[in-house]
Amino acid sequence: MHTFIDHVHHLRLEEQLSVLGENVYELNHEAYDQLFATELKRLAMQTNDRMAKAQLEDLADDFKFTRYILKSVRSAGFKDDQQANQITHDIVSQLLLGSLFEFDPATIPFGKRFSVSVANAIRNVVAKQNNRQRLIPSIPISDEEGVGIPSSQIAGKNVSAVDQGVNDEFAKFVHSRLGPLGSAVLKSKLEGDEVKGLVGNVELGGPTSYRIKQMVIAIKQLAQEFFAERDDDAALAQIERALDSERKTMEKRFGKRE
Repeated sequence: MHTFIDHVHHLRLEEQLSVLGENVYELNHEAYDQLFATELKRLAMQTNDRMAKAQLEDLADDFKFTRYILKSVRSAGFKDDQQANQITHDIVSQLLLGSLFEFDPATIPFGKRFSVSVANAIRNVVAKQNNRQRLIPSIPISDEEGVGIPSSQIAGKNVSAVDQGVNDEFAKFVHSRLGPLGSAVLKSKLEGDEVKGLVGNVELGGPTSYRIKQMVIAIKQLAQEFFAERDDDAALAQIERALDSERKTMEKRFGKRE
């Protein structure tokens, strides 16, 4: 049975994960591991089994949880660093906010419970991705007539201050890094549409408002990388203005996370 103190602790943990999630492409391994260590030490205080307590404390002090999860994610076929980091963050959040620590450590080693939970989480990610690929038509992005979907249709075409060719290149870049959801968010942003219609969209994997907010942040980071290489400050400023406008809309609608 959860107490009020447990509820407050859970909310605080959510906030900490939210802050860490603001820059998932530079995973702070130590910060994530510290969250695991805190939960393990809380669990150790609740058991009277000396061996279980010692095992939990040793894991809290020495085990590299985030590195283990990231390595497992990459082993599952997610080789792109940004995608692997995002999945790792999502799995860490799922484990820390779920029921991973709600058990009697005297009955089963935590290490085994942890490894099984990670494997199951990755299996679910793979299954969702496979299902998403099945639902989304495999139509190539191409500006050659009759070949596929013009890139301008995938990621907007109403940013007059940005050269259309450069804009299409950025759209392809976002799609290659962030997939269909990134393209959909970028399209909404550039065309001035609200993103509320994307929340829960089955063809995009049923993203939450928080996931879409993370996608906006990711697109902004990609814009800085993309336009910095081309020394195009004007285009970057145009994209960033649209991103900032999108972020304010998101915060107003879904609430701001400090």
